[in-house]
Amino acid sequence: MSKHHPDTLGYNSEIGKRVRELSAGGITVADIFADIQSYASAPGSYTTFYKYYRDDLHAPKTEISRQIGNRIANQALDGDPTEPVTFKSQELWMRTQAGWTPKTVEETREVGSDAEEEESAVDALLSLLGKTDEDNPEED
Repeated sequence: MSKHHPDTLGYNSEIGKRVRELSAGGITVADIFADIQSYASAPGSYTTFYKYYRDDLHAPKTEISRQIGNRIANQALDGDPTEPVTFKSQELWMRTQAGWTPKTVEETREVGSDAEEEESAVDALLSLLGKTDEDNPEED
């Protein structure tokens, strides 16, 4: 019969199961660590926690990422090309896996002097309001 010092409790399958469950739900490491403190054999430090429960912590997230990645890849390859979700899947794949970055092209135009620019802005506003040059007799 071997005796264990309380600091060397080792792996506990109940804690491992709880860590997997919480990790799969997207719970933070700090919250998982706090949650398992109710177990008698819970690790008292993050170092010990990672030592024994690292796989339980990371395996669920890896599996969920694999499943989502497969869905995105299948949608990108086999989805209806007329559906926006297919393009989004293709774009996401290209951005994250192929290093693609869309380029935005900016067009700039010279309007002219400040006075011309102000006049152009006023004309645009009058046009939006439905007013025309014919409505303004002082410019004749």
